[in-house]
Amino acid sequence: MSHDMRGLLAQRLAEEGMPAEIPISVAELHRRLLPYPLCRDRLEFASKGEYDMGFLRLLVDEASLDIPEAALREAATKELGSPEPGLAILQRFAASEVRLRVVATNAPAGGAREADTTRQSETGPPIAALETGRSRGDFLPGLDDPLLVPQDESADALGRARGDVEQSAGSAGGSTRDKVSGTPCRSCHQALPERSGVRFCPHCGADQERWPCPACGEEVEQGWSYCALCGKMLPT
Repeated sequence: MSHDMRGLLAQRLAEEGMPAEIPISVAELHRRLLPYPLCRDRLEFASKGEYDMGFLRLLVDEASLDIPEAALREAATKELGSPEPGLAILQRFAASEVRLRVVATNAPAGGAREADTTRQSETGPPIAALETGRSRGDFLPGLDDPLLVPQDESADALGRARGDVEQSAGSAGGSTRDKVSGTPCRSCHQALPERSGVRFCPHCGADQERWPCPACGEEVEQGWSYCALCGKMLPT
């Protein structure tokens, strides 16, 4: 199944006009390039559990992906061996990068293949100019958020947002994000910065307000005791 997903990933990169060996964040791979609905339609997965297994097998297949961060491949391997494998581990590695291993194709001559590769690199978009998973136009508030919302970072917008946070804190005793700041990260347990508006951990990138259910991988929110989809009791 990992070979099927590898082929689909190669197609998706071509459809997006992205170089085959471009670094891809785990969040972008899971949410935009190989999301469950798309894989279900193109690869005919019978269930989300089958999709989860296929995604994990892709991460452990060294012939398909180059993963510089050994901890990501080790975590995927360990998850595959668990009684109920799922994709909750992806939250911890959302900002980690992977690369598709390009399979050499038959060509009339080696020189011609090298020339084609050179021309493609000259005409295609520069790799350094393509950010994955953290640019304004493709910002991912969470791995499973249904919409990608561009962030307005202008001075006026930041000023309005700061005023809204202060007003909300004064009238309702502090916002959810105010309560999150200064507490340990729920993923790596490092201390979060003592400031308002903290949602993502600066150490591992984990979302502090929304995260995948450890049982089914669907999104749960801060304050929930049970998953709304599968009913799994959530850790406090």
